[in-house]
Amino acid sequence: MLYDLEVCLGGALLLLPIVVFGLAWARTNAYYSSGHLISNRQRIVYRVALVAASVSTIAYAGYWAWRICGLYVVSPPLLAVLVLEHCLFVSRGLSALAVLCFLIGRGPYWILATVTTIWVTLQLWVHDGIMHWA
Repeated sequence: MLYDLEVCLGGALLLLPIVVFGLAWARTNAYYSSGHLISNRQRIVYRVALVAASVSTIAYAGYWAWRICGLYVVSPPLLAVLVLEHCLFVSRGLSALAVLCFLIGRGPYWILATVTTIWVTLQLWVHDGIMHWA
């Protein structure tokens, strides 16, 4: 039973970036229209950060889906693995850019989004590519 709890908590931790960025996207227009004194430049930078962080989170989710496929001995198509490999490579730079943009821009949940993006960035940089060429 303790193992099941660990698996559920691990799954929740892995899905947390998707929830955080979904909430940030949902609250963006309401946050800016509510009268917060934020410059237009900071709004644009925040939205750039959200786009970059969301794209890198998609690659992050794809990586963990690939790992789960490995646990259940399911082989995804080679084309999907190649696309995921290239997306992971691009997402490393996008996630680093997103961290910098979150520090400059202001929007809803920007502190939580920054911490979440740092988590995704660390995961993308620690887990190197998925294709190992011999």
